Amino acid sequence: MRRKIKELMTSVENLAVVNEDSTLFEAILSIGAVKDQEGRHALGLRCPAALVSDGDRRITGFLDFRNLLKSLEPRYEEIVGSVREREVSADFLKSELRKYGLWGDALDDICKKAGDLLIKNMMSVPDENQITEVGASLNEALFQMVITGNDYLFVRNGETMAGVICLSDVLTHIYDTIKACRS
Repeated sequence: MRRKIKELMTSVENLAVVNEDSTLFEAILSIGAVKDQEGRHALGLRCPAALVSDGDRRITGFLDFRNLLKSLEPRYEEIVGSVREREVSADFLKSELRKYGLWGDALDDICKKAGDLLIKNMMSVPDENQITEVGASLNEALFQMVITGNDYLFVRNGETMAGVICLSDVLTHIYDTIKACRS
């Protein structure tokens, strides 16, 4: 039986959704409050940290964990160019960390920093290769994830965001299917 994405995806109703005018402080509290059906904390998932909505409650983008962390250390922008232009070795990473003093005080006064940072300044808008349709097969989603290197895809139902399917959802399905072979 060919499974459809809609059978395994996490619907918008079960994801943290934050307004683009929210602060990082408010968003982190929203993300932390969301739990999946098994009771695992939302911060343990490999999906985006939260979906972002506009004033009309339309999904306009997403906040991923990497952008969330980068926003707490603004000096990352100073080294982005040098990292893209060279191979990144462990020694290079250590030297850049020391050179720029990264994370030296990033977590100091975190409540104030998180209260000053707006989601709309750190959110991302999904690229076309990160979007699939709710009626697509699981095979199509898996192929798209592997080829594009995306850990999750945004699932649309027409023009409306319906949810997200994560690589972990697909791997859980594969595990369950293989486990059932032994029964």
